[in-house]
This record gives sequence, structure tokens and C-alpha cells, in this order.
Amino acid sequence: MKEQKLKLVVVGISHKTSSISNLELFQLNKNEIADALHFLKAKEEVEGVVIIFTCNRIEFYLTLKKPIDPFIIINNYFLENKKIDASKRKHSFYCYKNAEAAKHLFKVICGLDSMVLGEYQIQGQIKESYSIACSEKTADKIMHKLFHAAFRVGKNVRSNTIIGSGKQSVSGIAYQILKEKLNKDSLIALIGVNQNTKIIAEKLNTSGFTNLVFVNRTLYKAEKLADQYCGRAFGLDNIEEALSNVKCIFSCTGAPHYIISSELLNRIYQKSNYPELIIDIAVPRDIDTNGLPEATKIFDMEGLRSYLMNQEKEIALELPIAEKIIEDETSLFEAWSDSQGDETIAYYDEKFESLRLQFLEETKGDLSKEEFQTLEKYSRSLIHRLKATLYQIIKTNNSQKKVS
Repeated sequence: MKEQKLKLVVVGISHKTSSISNLELFQLNKNEIADALHFLKAKEEVEGVVIIFTCNRIEFYLTLKKPIDPFIIINNYFLENKKIDASKRKHSFYCYKNAEAAKHLFKVICGLDSMVLGEYQIQGQIKESYSIACSEKTADKIMHKLFHAAFRVGKNVRSNTIIGSGKQSVSGIAYQILKEKLNKDSLIALIGVNQNTKIIAEKLNTSGFTNLVFVNRTLYKAEKLADQYCGRAFGLDNIEEALSNVKCIFSCTGAPHYIISSELLNRIYQKSNYPELIIDIAVPRDIDTNGLPEATKIFDMEGLRSYLMNQEKEIALELPIAEKIIEDETSLFEAWSDSQGDETIAYYDEKFESLRLQFLEETKGDLSKEEFQTLEKYSRSLIHRLKATLYQIIKTNNSQKKVS
């Protein structure tokens, strides 16, 4: 077979390879993603790009059409746009290529690479990342194939194992800590309006915690949650009033810097007791806790790690099943990837699709609209599996011919 012209790579940094303080230097918020996609796509070596951005990781998936160290491309982005020399922290970054890059994404989407094993929110975050790349037209053919395979893996792992079935998430762990350390009549401030704060608000309300304060830069969003959970709402401009007398501050925003300084906290609590608990799961962190009394228990993303160590034993028993699903899908992706540029396999690609469309056309008149849509969906799935099997057979035969 001909050598692949395009090479799939991922360069990333996550909670597994970096401290939180180091990771937050390289975080991108949602408003920065489109510009970053176009910056990278404009490089002559790059054919396609998708950026995954979560509170625990930033990953750059690239399709390269010219040989180059992909870290150089990523470092150039940070140098030009963030004035940060990532090469000084290169040891915190990882790089995977081709099948290993695909396998890494499959593990990430299943929650196997998350701080909370089996975290379920990551799948939605990856779908959002891919959707943005599609909207910005930076995802190429290989990226489309890769991410649709990843969505399939995530669904299969959650359908066939208990991984993710318990709605594991960082906000879920934060709720467990809140429930353990606070009374139900405790005044709790939730800062930011997003999926994490909505999850924890719902959990608290269901468990009987009804004394809630919602704070957000855009006041009407906080008011909407306050109405839903019979709480009070404040804008960030009234943060001092909002945080007075609270027993716990939970914060998770997308702000690029601290929104609550230690000086502000000390000023608020000069006349009242400090909070018993501060949970800050934002990256970069929202709250500067330097100099606060030791009596205040503080959990940031790094502080949650030790708490999680005993949470994952049951899920770990199902890891072999998930790993088998990932290995199988990685083999399929590798077989498809190896087929690119091979004229023989390209012929079969076209022939399979031609036969599928012909069959659909022949049966269209006999089916309802809903039945036809179902048949169309399953015919695509069947052809995908048949082609993957054929690719693997051809690859094996070619390997045997080379050996002989």
C-alpha cells in the first residue's frame, strides 16, 4: 500500500500531565476557539484541526500534510497569541500519532482519561468541540471519520458497561463533599451559570438544600436559576452582598483570571465568619484563596484528586470491557486510515456506496418516510462494517506477501 499522505496527531496537556497552576496557563475559553482553529488551519502543514477544551485539558487534533514536529505548530500559537513559550513546559505536553491518537480520543470520550473515572460530561464537551470545528470549516475528512468513530465508542462503552451509568462528574464529586460537610440549612453560593452549576443546584435541591444564592456576570441567568430553586440572585457587581454569611462558595466560570481575590474575601468576612468550605472547579481558578484561615476547607481541581482515590474501584472492574471496545474501534479506524490513497480500496469504497444507494432507490417506494430513514441509517452502518472488514483482510494479505 502507498504510504499515508496525511498524518493524524494530537498534542495536549491535561490534569494527568500537569499541575492545575501550569494547566491554567494554556487554557482557552470558548470565545478563543474559533480564532485558534483558523490560526492553526492557516499553517501550510495543516489540513484539518479540532480543539478539545475542558476544565481539565486542552487538546489539539491535527491532520498534517507535511512532516513537521506538531509541537512546534502549537508552540507558535501560544507564542503569537498568548505570549507564552510552551517549550519551557514541553514535559507537560503529550503527543500521539495516527492510531495512537485515535485510541487516546476514544479513551477520553469514555471518561477513562478523566479525573473522575467514567465522567459523563466529557462526551458532550467533545461534541461541542467538534461542532465548533465543523462550523468554522476546519475539520477535514479524517477528522470527521475520527470523531464520528469516537461518538460510537462513547455510546458503546456506556451501553455495555457501568462506566458513566452513575452520572459521574466533577460537579457530582463536589456535591458529595458539600453533602458530607454541610447542614441542609447552610447558605450556599453558586457562582457561574453552566452545566456544572445546574447539576449541583439540582442535586442540592433534591437533597433538601434550599438556602441557595446564585451569582453570575449576567444577572438574568442567575435570576432564572434562582426562580427555579427558590433562591436569591446577584450579579458579580454585588458579590460582597451575595457572599455575606455563606457557609460554602462553589465556583465554576469560564473567566480567564480570578473573579474573587483574597483581599475581597478578607474584606467581606471582617465582620462575619469565613465560609466553612470553598470548592473552585474552574480552570483557571476563580478564587484566590491565599492567606485564608486554615479552618476554611478548600478544594480546587487538584485538591479533588486525593478525594477521588476510593471512588473508582467498582468502575475499574469494567475497564477490560471498555478497553476491548476501544481496541476494536481503533483497529477499524487504523484499517480505514491505511486504505486512504490506495486505488484498489478506493474502488471498493465507491462500489459499496453505489450499491447501497441503488438498493435504497429500489426500496424507497415500498417504505414509509420513517422506515426509509431507519433503513438508510442501518445500511450506512452495515457498509461501514463490511468495508472495515475488507480493509483489514487486504492489509493482512499485503503484510503476508511482504513477509514471503
